[in-house]
Amino acid sequence: MKEIELLSNDNYPEEKLSQLDESAYQVLVRIVNAIIEGSEVKMMSFDQRQAIFIISKADPGIIIGKHGHTLDAIQYLLNLVVNKGKDYENKRNYLVDIDGYRERREASLKKYAMEKAQIAKQNGRSIALYFMNSIERRLVHMALKDDPDITTQSEGKEPFRRIIITPASSSQTGHEKEGES
Repeated sequence: MKEIELLSNDNYPEEKLSQLDESAYQVLVRIVNAIIEGSEVKMMSFDQRQAIFIISKADPGIIIGKHGHTLDAIQYLLNLVVNKGKDYENKRNYLVDIDGYRERREASLKKYAMEKAQIAKQNGRSIALYFMNSIERRLVHMALKDDPDITTQSEGKEPFRRIIITPASSSQTGHEKEGES
């Protein structure tokens, strides 16, 4: 993993960035500075298809938003603007993070999913988790895919889609919603 530090005061490293990466950096700096000034952005380059921007020196709560919605929206806008009109071969996926939020959120979701799966198995009843975006749902599905005692499926329409965890031995159609006893 190669780190390229790009600061919001336009100090570029001597290494030349691709035009797409420079554009992505400029778009992200403008978005973040519109929300809160004085932030710094660093780019972590992974490969030709994906890179991650790390935001620092900003209030993480404001950038993250409730359940990460603001951070997800920033990431979505960045990718939409930078990749507009490009074919698949020329697109690059940009991830945006602040203070390790994405890693902490992933660990939290996996723990939550495991706990709910255990409850579903113990009670022999399906459990409906709270509404999640597609990225979070995928993390939950992946966390539980190797457990032969449960199955997972998504139901509902965006933005009200959730995962249903069902014990494999249960053919029950009803399910308990998150927070109900």
